Amino acid sequence: MKQITIYDLLPLLKKGWVAMDESEAWYWYEDEPTIQKFVYGGNKETYHWNNSGDLFELAELFNIAPFDGDWKDSLIKVEHKEEE
Repeated sequence: MKQITIYDLLPLLKKGWVAMDESEAWYWYEDEPTIQKFVYGGNKETYHWNNSGDLFELAELFNIAPFDGDWKDSLIKVEHKEEE
């Protein structure tokens, strides 16, 4: 499958938010997510995007290139001029 960038996909997505997680998988979020710390097994810490609305893993359908930088900086608002 051909690899695309998240910017190629933005015009096709519903209004919301996209972000890449630590594993380099891209997700679409209905509501703006925040980074939340999770602790597993008493001392293993990991961080993930977290939100209260719907989310969808874009990596299941598209081969999207990783964010060029720290994953924590990958949050992008999806909006379209005609929806405003």
